[in-house]
Parts: sequence; C-alpha cells; structure tokens
Amino acid sequence: MRMKKILVLLTGGTIGSTVQGKSMNVTEKSAGQLLSLYQKKYGREEEFEVKQPVSVLSENMTPGILGRLCSCMKEIPYENYQGVIIAHGSDTLSYTAALLGMYLGHVPVPVVLTAANYPLEDARSNGLVNFRSAVELIRCGMVEGVFAVYQSNTGEMPVYVATRLTEADAYEDQFRGFGGIPFGKMEKGQLILYRDKRNPTIAKLHQAGSLLPWESPSFSNKIMLIRPYPGLDYRFISLQEKPAAILHYLYHSATACTVEENYSFLKFLDFCTEQGIPVYTASYKCTEGRFYATTEKMMERGIIPMKNISLEAAYTKLLLLYNLGQGTLRDRMDENFYFESLPSAETE
Repeated sequence: MRMKKILVLLTGGTIGSTVQGKSMNVTEKSAGQLLSLYQKKYGREEEFEVKQPVSVLSENMTPGILGRLCSCMKEIPYENYQGVIIAHGSDTLSYTAALLGMYLGHVPVPVVLTAANYPLEDARSNGLVNFRSAVELIRCGMVEGVFAVYQSNTGEMPVYVATRLTEADAYEDQFRGFGGIPFGKMEKGQLILYRDKRNPTIAKLHQAGSLLPWESPSFSNKIMLIRPYPGLDYRFISLQEKPAAILHYLYHSATACTVEENYSFLKFLDFCTEQGIPVYTASYKCTEGRFYATTEKMMERGIIPMKNISLEAAYTKLLLLYNLGQGTLRDRMDENFYFESLPSAETE
C-alpha cells in the first residue's frame, strides 16, 4: 500500500536561509534547498508535497504573518497527508509552536515544527537531522497533534508538546520544555516516551478536540507582553495606543515589584484599570493558598492569574482568545486548550 505524502510548509528562518557574504537571509534559491539536501543525504523513500505560505526570518514574524500561516493551516485537507512538517526560524519557534498547538491540537495527524541552528550549507547545522526526526516522528505513527523537535547539544532529539516549548537560550541555542521535561525523544526512528505525570498520555493526545472556533484569526486585537526586571520604570509605558489586554509575566515566585511609585506594578495596575485594559499575570503554581505579600497586593488589585503556563503559551493563548470568535470567548482563559497548562507542581 502506498504511503500518504508528508506536507512540508516552508516559512523561512535559518533552516530556509542561504549565506551571502557575511549575511544570512531567506531567498528564492533557499526555498527548495532543504528537500534537495535531505533527499541527497537520506534518499527518496519519502514523498513530499511542498508549499511556502510565508517566507520570513522568524524574528520578523508579526501578527499579520501569523494570521496568514493560520489561514494556510486551516485550509489543509489533513486526511490526505500522513503528517505536516513546518520548517521555521528558531528565534520565534516557541511562539508559533504554542499558537499552532492550541489552534491545531485537534487535527488527526502529526504536525511537527522544526528549525536549524545554522544554514543548511554550514557543516555545523542541525537542520537536516532535525527535519529527518520530524519525518520519523510522523512515520512512526504513534501520535497525532502538534509537536516540535530540535536536537540538543548532547546529540539527543527531544520531542516537545508544542505548547510547552520555551525559547532557546542565547548562548547554546538550546530549547527546553516548560516544566523541565520533554514529551519524549526520537531514537533510531522511534519515539521514546518520557513517562511523567506532567506529560499527556497518547490516549489524551488523541482525544484532544477543537475547543476554539475553527476560523482564520486576523490578530487585529493586540496583546502587550511585559516582563519584570529590577528597575522596570512603568512611566516609560504610556499606552497611548491601547492593547486589547496586557500579559505581565512574573518572577518565578509569581511576584513583581510593589514599592516606589515609578517601579510599582500596583501603580501600573491602577493606571490600566482606569484605561479599561485587563491585565493577566503568569505564571502561578497555584491560585489559592499562601502568597508572598507582593502577590497578595496584586490579587487585591484585580489581576487575572494564569496558572502553570509558559510565557509563550500565555501570550499566544491570549492572542487567540482575543481574536477568535465573539462574546465571552476571552472568559475561557482557564480552559486547557492543548496541554498548555501543566498539572500542579505542589499540593494546593
């Protein structure tokens, strides 16, 4: 029996770039390079269909481009393919992965995002081995849903649930999974699962349904993301253009500065309330029980807490909630759309 094709979506990024002098960029030439080099190295046992819905370095990813990508994903007849691979830039891979995880978690085939640390013609590049592992994850037939694969600096090939991939560090270019553990790893063409209460089971993956409206978002309602640091002066945030909502990510203890007017998150919260802008905060290990005094003051001011969720997943979840559907969709923030919220790490 002839196997179904794998659909490959090229979006640009390092995995779709070529080197010109001292500069790397996406070009017309680089679009077909991935498949050409892959088939030269691994042979032609797989049959691919290739599309290029966008072509951009991923640091240039905008809400408009994300909307175009979502529109493309919505139109795919998934039953015609064994799976889908999205070749993406590494800088914003974790954001696109989280967004598509929640948007596509119900599809009946594996959708696998991957990237490269160097352009494919560079001997140091992991692009081809990452792509090969994406193919193998699809071919092994164990899972459906949305995942990301990217080789570690130890040579292992972790597999991440898409909504749990976190941004690569700036020194070793290493991705990690929110919660500290990947879903599994690829080894000799097979998926080896990491058995852990934090990870969904295969059965739960296959039970994932469509919890969001299946329409193409325009992302016209913008979400503002703020991260705390010692010395964040909220006077610099004028909000002359009002976002639909603000996500203020917190320190790991679910805290932010609450002293001195210029640096106080509480003062900024009051300002947002006056402007009618809802403020979400993340991430909390629990939303009941004991808090630091600073967190208690934030709670009293009416912040909306998001629990056990990465920065990328929290941001893209709000982006979807404020741009899909009408009415009370934003009130569904506590729902777990595609395993983006981890089980509690402590007893509540």
